[in-house]
Amino acid sequence: MTNQAQNSPIILHECTVLGAPGFPFLPGDSVNLVFEGDTVSCNSATRTIPFSLIEVADLSVNGPGTVVSGGGFIGGGFDVDGALTGMAIAGVLNALTSKKTTQTFIVLTTNFGELHLHYSLMEPAALRIFLGGIFVRLRFLNTQWRHERARVIEDQLISGTISDAEAETFKARLLSSPNWPDPALEAEQARRENKRLADLGPKGTCPNCDQIIPLLSETCPHCRANFGEYASWSVIPLKA
Repeated sequence: MTNQAQNSPIILHECTVLGAPGFPFLPGDSVNLVFEGDTVSCNSATRTIPFSLIEVADLSVNGPGTVVSGGGFIGGGFDVDGALTGMAIAGVLNALTSKKTTQTFIVLTTNFGELHLHYSLMEPAALRIFLGGIFVRLRFLNTQWRHERARVIEDQLISGTISDAEAETFKARLLSSPNWPDPALEAEQARRENKRLADLGPKGTCPNCDQIIPLLSETCPHCRANFGEYASWSVIPLKA
């Protein structure tokens, strides 16, 4: 299939290694994880380890996300006013002493090892979206996955759920990126084609500015006079 890789590199800075069997890193090492095309590299201050996305068996992102730690002050006091004052003070103290951290874990399973990373700059859901293009590329590289999807298309074709043309379209999308139409571009192309056909047709004179324009014009391109359905005038045909 055609290359589905992203055009610009995706870099996850300051990942902390939690475990790296098969990789020359130790727990606690800080690394940058870089995805560029079909190449992945894990770079520390002293080592650069490149490998292919083809060698990646699985990529997962999980974790609790933002976690608040610290604080723990509980307000109290005599009578209602005292209790309210105590709770207010406790709230201020908790805000000052609480610490928010982002706990996101990345597991990269390859043909030769595993890389377990902690990433604190993005929550799991946001990171999963950020790496969406990588997950798409991994699926396309998985021949078994593509065969399974092709089988689903064939089954639906046999059952009559989809037509031959639809099946061909769906199969083509398994092999290359779909070329989605641009509505604005299509509208502009239609406008130009309509203008071209109008220019080839009979001509007339605009009753407002006396310019020669296509006879079937709904609007004069020179003075913007309207000759639409409810207009009180129309283009005057040229005399032979």
